[in-house]
Amino acid sequence: MTNANLHVDLLDINADGHLLQPDGRATVPHESVPQYLEQHLRLREETTDIFLYVHGWRTSADAATKNAHKLFTLVDSLMAQQPHAYARIRDFQPQYVCVRWPSADKWLPLDYETIRDRTESMSHDGHVPRILGSVLGYFNDHREPPETNPDVLAGAYGQYLHCIGHSFGSRFLLHAILQATARLAAGGPDTLAWNWEDSAYPWTLDSLTLFQAALPADSFSQPPYSEILTHNVLNAPVVMTYSPSDTALGFYHERSERQVALGYLGATAPAQHIERLAINDIQTPYELPKHKRLLNVDASQLFVKGNRLLGGAHSDFYRPEAAHLLLSLAQAAR
Repeated sequence: MTNANLHVDLLDINADGHLLQPDGRATVPHESVPQYLEQHLRLREETTDIFLYVHGWRTSADAATKNAHKLFTLVDSLMAQQPHAYARIRDFQPQYVCVRWPSADKWLPLDYETIRDRTESMSHDGHVPRILGSVLGYFNDHREPPETNPDVLAGAYGQYLHCIGHSFGSRFLLHAILQATARLAAGGPDTLAWNWEDSAYPWTLDSLTLFQAALPADSFSQPPYSEILTHNVLNAPVVMTYSPSDTALGFYHERSERQVALGYLGATAPAQHIERLAINDIQTPYELPKHKRLLNVDASQLFVKGNRLLGGAHSDFYRPEAAHLLLSLAQAAR
């Protein structure tokens, strides 16, 4: 069920990584991107939390919109149902954004390798990291950053920025974080809730959640993704769900990458940065470790539904438990 009154801002990117006009055809010129974001995103003064969602494999534009509404309706509903569980999030006023991109090439799921290559091309040779980095930068420029003095850490004042990736969308977000990091000038961090703030960066991303990430399981042990473990704008752990019922990341990924994906069995390296958690039911609070950069969230007992030929449980995360994880991370950022 979705909330018909829930608003989600939409941003469309073509196969070359260019931002598209609302008509879905004309591209936004590079020099006009800041003005476009100003016109189409418009951060509200009352917003407490900004959620940016990038969908994954085999998702049409219409399906991406519906899925974003589904996920964010779950977030809204769970906060309304049990605000006491997220007490540090005061007067919750979210703003939701969905980034859509061409993630399917064939009717049957025989295009995994094609879309993987497209994702790599859009990330390395295209403009996706710059566009998403611009979106993150826009929100930071316009938000009231979280205050950092000890008296307000528990009070959670300011506007918090959260990123959510699904499947190949996870790759886009990681590349965007790295590019945004590389482009930032010197300054100071905005939040001290986690332990990885660095004075080189004038703002931080407050949480990153990757649902069923389409990445090799050892991605964080080698470039470019190993750079996520160095100082950058992400002032939070990388939180990643996994389930062996996800045949897209088991069978299809293994066939093209010669190993299963991170979203199938979790990140495998580097071991010293990894901690495993079980996905919690909505009544159970999370105890999130403060000193691990990579958090594998075991959803093997929950993410189980889906046609095995079409990817299994690859998209079986639109559940209250996923919303509970997102809200718990938003609370942990405060």
